[in-house]
Amino acid sequence: MSVSAEPKRILKGCAIGLLVAAVLCGLLSCIFAFVLNMMDGLPYGIIDYVMVGLEGVSVLIGAFIAAAIAKNRGLIVGLLVGAVALLVTFIVGMSLPENDIGILTLIRAVVLLLCGALGGIRGVNRKERIRIR
Repeated sequence: MSVSAEPKRILKGCAIGLLVAAVLCGLLSCIFAFVLNMMDGLPYGIIDYVMVGLEGVSVLIGAFIAAAIAKNRGLIVGLLVGAVALLVTFIVGMSLPENDIGILTLIRAVVLLLCGALGGIRGVNRKERIRIR
């Protein structure tokens, strides 16, 4: 394997992992909205924390796939996927009228980076490899 092939694999893995994370987050958000519409009595304050959890699961799976495609440097790939997802979420959040930076932003940052790192480490250490040409 040539040295120049490694960055290409890492970038390809990160791009595919971010795409998977975004689509999965959208699907999970739609499912949660549907369930929320059917339920009565769910406290309004818990919605933000459930969304952070859904984003964390999405980034975990996206980082897992990204690291499995990259085949090495799982921690870096996972952190990269988590950081880009956090950056996109932060930019979209700051464009909304209620754009405050508080404890929820810190919780979101920790969850997304931690889930990205764990997904990346787990994706590299799996026995079967995902091969995308």
